[in-house]
Amino acid sequence: MIRYFLAVLLLLPLYAFSSVEISNNKLSGTVTDQNDGTPLPGVSIFVPELQKGAVSNSDGTYVLEHLPQGKLTVQFSFVGYESIIKTINIQSENTQLNVDLEFTSVTTQDIVVSGGFPSAQHENSIKISVLNKEKLENLVNPSLGEKLSSIPGVDVISRSPAVSTPVIRGLSLNNIIFLNNGVRLENFQFSTDHPFLVNEQGANHIEVIKGPASLLYGSDAMGGVINILREKPAPANSVQADVSSEFHSVSNGWNHNIGVKGSSNSLFWMVRATKQSHRDYKDGNGDYVPNTRFNSEGLQLGLGMIKNFGSFKLYYDYLQPKLGMTNGEALEVVGEGNRKNHYWFQDLTQHLISSRNRLFLGNYKLEVNAAYQFNNRQLKGNPNSEYFRLVDMDLKTFTYDSKLYFPTGENTEFLVGVQGMHQSNKNQGAPNRIIPDAKIDDFSLFSLLKKEIGKADIQFGVRYDHRSLYVPEQEAGGHSHGEPEDEHHEEEGDHHEEEGEEHHEEEGEHHEEEMVHINRKFDNLNASLGATFHLSESLLMRTNFATGYRVPNLAELSQHGLHGNRFEEGNTDLDAQKSFETDLGLHYHTSNHNIDFSLFYNKVYDFIYLAPTDEPAPEGAGFVYAYDQQDAKLYGGEISINIVPVNYLKVHSDYSMVIGKQDDGGRLPFIPQHKLNTSLEFFGKGNKQFKNPFIKFEWKYAMDQDDPAQFETKTAAYHLFNIQTGTSFKIGNFDAKLLTGVSNLFDKTYIDHLSSIKPLRFYNPGRNVNVKLSLNF
Repeated sequence: MIRYFLAVLLLLPLYAFSSVEISNNKLSGTVTDQNDGTPLPGVSIFVPELQKGAVSNSDGTYVLEHLPQGKLTVQFSFVGYESIIKTINIQSENTQLNVDLEFTSVTTQDIVVSGGFPSAQHENSIKISVLNKEKLENLVNPSLGEKLSSIPGVDVISRSPAVSTPVIRGLSLNNIIFLNNGVRLENFQFSTDHPFLVNEQGANHIEVIKGPASLLYGSDAMGGVINILREKPAPANSVQADVSSEFHSVSNGWNHNIGVKGSSNSLFWMVRATKQSHRDYKDGNGDYVPNTRFNSEGLQLGLGMIKNFGSFKLYYDYLQPKLGMTNGEALEVVGEGNRKNHYWFQDLTQHLISSRNRLFLGNYKLEVNAAYQFNNRQLKGNPNSEYFRLVDMDLKTFTYDSKLYFPTGENTEFLVGVQGMHQSNKNQGAPNRIIPDAKIDDFSLFSLLKKEIGKADIQFGVRYDHRSLYVPEQEAGGHSHGEPEDEHHEEEGDHHEEEGEEHHEEEGEHHEEEMVHINRKFDNLNASLGATFHLSESLLMRTNFATGYRVPNLAELSQHGLHGNRFEEGNTDLDAQKSFETDLGLHYHTSNHNIDFSLFYNKVYDFIYLAPTDEPAPEGAGFVYAYDQQDAKLYGGEISINIVPVNYLKVHSDYSMVIGKQDDGGRLPFIPQHKLNTSLEFFGKGNKQFKNPFIKFEWKYAMDQDDPAQFETKTAAYHLFNIQTGTSFKIGNFDAKLLTGVSNLFDKTYIDHLSSIKPLRFYNPGRNVNVKLSLNF
């Protein structure tokens, strides 16, 4: 049946292909200032469905050529003006669209694509927060995690600036999905020691869905989705280049980034290379935090063709980070403040190839995407010991998705889609095995309807998911952060017993061998219903009801052995987590004010957690910790306020809180402190030499965390003060931008509740003087 459905989905609209005429459909017009009608040069005009754009000329005119017939979303954006997002229906070779942009001093809305249809933020019933390109460039932080934590409701679990994983409204790890340009990343993300491998350098913007998104993305999206959108191609018939370098004093670290891209009327290409190198950072006492060093190299390539019947894009991403691991073993051998990784580090490699295509076939639109990712994870310990390579795993993942957009009326959108994944994990002979050799297969069907009814935008969808998880019979394994004992490991390639054996003899002793074999299938239905009510031109209300689910990961099902300093026992009978979340939000905006307010309540059924038992662990490792399930709930909200009281001052404040409880009264792990951020930014237009200068003062306050989870301790409140200044200027014919700042201005000694080196009594980074210089050609 599935094969027949796929055939219908892929072939149904093809009858229209023969009727598609290869004609030069054009969209043209003039962009002007709404206040005085003067033309605006340099305005960006962009069609996200095609990844095609143009820039308005000196007289405000623009032309986009070789466009398909049918409905398209077009965004007009310019610094200092409210973005305008239009949906147009191109039915003739020459379509005119003139727009007036309104000056604004606060954040404007962006086009978002993670909600199913390209649309304005205000039209989505799902709350999607955006870090736009300008804000990303101004966030001079050593890591992506710190940039994401600038979004209210998003925090980060951190072992070091490079070893971090995001938290969305209290859920993390396998409860959220990370997308690289729409491709689901698979990076062994079941532990806080295993960060998502993604490079944000050159990104156009980042979209964050807060709350269940299983309707669109399947298992693991019950907490939310983070999608890093690749940079836009250069405008037609142009070549652009940029280079940037930034320095961080707290780690004596450098980030370098260079990119070049070009476009003709129908082809585009892009190349970007990045490099990072950081020493161990210093805390507020001036002491080195050992082995927090990291080094990374990355490469991004893109090639695409855009015709009036569709767009075809091919991308390649390469990333190779080496991430120091701060643990008890490393403290004995790692020298303070060094840069190179010699002892106790993760040596990671990622290759990602993705193909993203959209066809315009008559009145239908067909999106067909596929991706292949290869991840190798190695943990290297002490090179002077017998076992230097302690972990070595290959994770190979093939993903695909296809969406068919049906012809609809002016105020309606409807799609059906399929998604799937085939994944295999293979251990390569290192003595420690975190997770077993395994294969996972996913298949999903879904549909989504969006309709405008009066002043309301309604969105409804349903989805079916099937996952097959197979672990062939093999020895169960764990993973200690200590050196393996020789008598408990055999030579490489001899880990598995012959089929049918139940024990083995080693060094004259008899040890019972624990075997694991899993063959599980999971099926699930999800649904979502939401609406955005435009109560007035400035005020809207957003509400959403959505279900989510997560299949237990391999570690939760199969773990048997040391993981860190605990003996952990998996549970092959775990059920899938399921959730039901309700959201309510209000948004108010004028040219000088912007207020966002959100509340949520998330009920999670069969929440998977780790708890100690009364069973003694082997080899004197305390007691066994076993995975179990219990219902839980998370609730809280965020508020964000932007005000421009005078034309040279912007005031921002946001507050976020989340509470997570199990039904027995216990607290959920990795629940961040309630946090308040406030900033004052003084800005101006500048002069001919220096443009858009600003100075920004920021205060961050994290409140006491007095309700920790079972394995956590209480965390005291802390204050941080930051300052940043910057300006744009000319260097010859080049546009340049200089940013300088100091974070943790008063060198505060503090520990965040989500610091995973808190048990080792190490502090978060101290004062960091940062400098960033960017050049655009």
